[in-house]
Amino acid sequence: MKYILKNKIFLPLLLIIVMVIGSCKKEFLEVVPKGRLIAEKTSDYDKILNSTTFTNFSMAPIYTVLGDELVARDPLFGARPALDQRLFRYEDDIYDPEQEPTQITALTKLLYLCNKIINEVMDSQGGTPEEKKRIMAEALTARAWIYMHFTTLFTKPYNAATAATDEGFAIIKEADINKTYKRASMQEHYDFMIEDLKSAIPDLQKIVTSRYRATQAVAQALLGKVYLSMGKFSDALPYLNGAITNITTNTGVVTRIYDYNTEMLLGGALYSASMATTGPATITLPNNVESLYSRQDINLNSSSTNNYFVMSPAAVSKYSAADLRRRCFNSTNLPYPVGALRRLWPSFQPTGMNIPEIYLMRAECRARTNSLYGANSAEEDLLFLRQKRMPLASAAVPAGMTQPQMVQYIIDERLREYPFSGLRWFDMRRLSVDPLFSSVTYVHTLYFADGTSQNYPLRPERLTFKIPGRILRDNPEMNDNK
Repeated sequence: MKYILKNKIFLPLLLIIVMVIGSCKKEFLEVVPKGRLIAEKTSDYDKILNSTTFTNFSMAPIYTVLGDELVARDPLFGARPALDQRLFRYEDDIYDPEQEPTQITALTKLLYLCNKIINEVMDSQGGTPEEKKRIMAEALTARAWIYMHFTTLFTKPYNAATAATDEGFAIIKEADINKTYKRASMQEHYDFMIEDLKSAIPDLQKIVTSRYRATQAVAQALLGKVYLSMGKFSDALPYLNGAITNITTNTGVVTRIYDYNTEMLLGGALYSASMATTGPATITLPNNVESLYSRQDINLNSSSTNNYFVMSPAAVSKYSAADLRRRCFNSTNLPYPVGALRRLWPSFQPTGMNIPEIYLMRAECRARTNSLYGANSAEEDLLFLRQKRMPLASAAVPAGMTQPQMVQYIIDERLREYPFSGLRWFDMRRLSVDPLFSSVTYVHTLYFADGTSQNYPLRPERLTFKIPGRILRDNPEMNDNK
């Protein structure tokens, strides 16, 4: 896409030289011709993968505002940026016609770098064939991760019956700023992600040496998530199994789930003397042991000063009194609506791939394939997570649930684990075409101080964003969503 690949991309690329390489020799990247970066050595491409362009994003606040676990409060809501208000009201157009869609261009800058690595690294100088394949595999994984965002923004929820004719996003394989694009089919879009990840897995390393870099477990978990979004639970399961096996046998940097029973106590990694007012202690991205693929969003919808978007009383009711995840909320100076809670933590949000999500995805796939209780079951995965979020006596999964009941329980557990993260929007989209949940409707409610409220129902067509005008203008063959 000419606009989003061309505008404001080369300045960030030039900054990569400063941020990543620092005092490295001049030959690392040369600007030949003017305004274009040329990498030559295998190590050059490897260093590009360490750029902050690969780690810092602003997507989570968008997805967070869309989730139905939120309600809004006036008059504070009326002071929010227009983008937030439009998202919350599920409006058709969230960007002004000439507004730069900065959240999207952040992804396309990264896509440019991924394609540059994929297209060029195998011909680079100095590295071994194995090193080149690994670097290419990391870029393929990152490209698939980008396309999952494009999926969540611009395509309908996947429906196998109509995927061949539904429109996906443009498939961009070249690091070329001058091309224009049209949209591929939904099936081509998903096949593209699957092919990238399947190609990447064999060449990625198993040991986690950096949370910023893709490993086999990352690509396996992401492929499992792609299949989960397609409703292909049997296809997802072996990849989620593989990801968890790689995590549990990892001998590199620590990868595990925090145990809130101990970590929130004095001396624990999450302990904070002001937990009641500001939430648990902030964990920096490199030190977050639950983060497997560190991508970070600043999400001020989760902060001790957030009084405009709060958790709905209905969502709050899903937590038991013993659930230590409630320490991430408070109701101080929150007089309405009754029963709502403010999300306190974390404002710096890890959003790439996190270990609790992998266990929850596997739990759902096990339940969907009718493995409900006992060894290698949904119950096993749920208990593994829940006993780290509350005292063991309160962690048990209810006995005797039917398959639909177990699936619902897992969906609720996903909400309890990841409110205000944007994961709910991912679930709302895919569940809208799921026979178990297709009758569910979603609504946002704006509350006023006088006790009145205003509802904004989510229409099916707004499960898909309209494409920003500046992108359509520069890509004449690209169709907009209805």
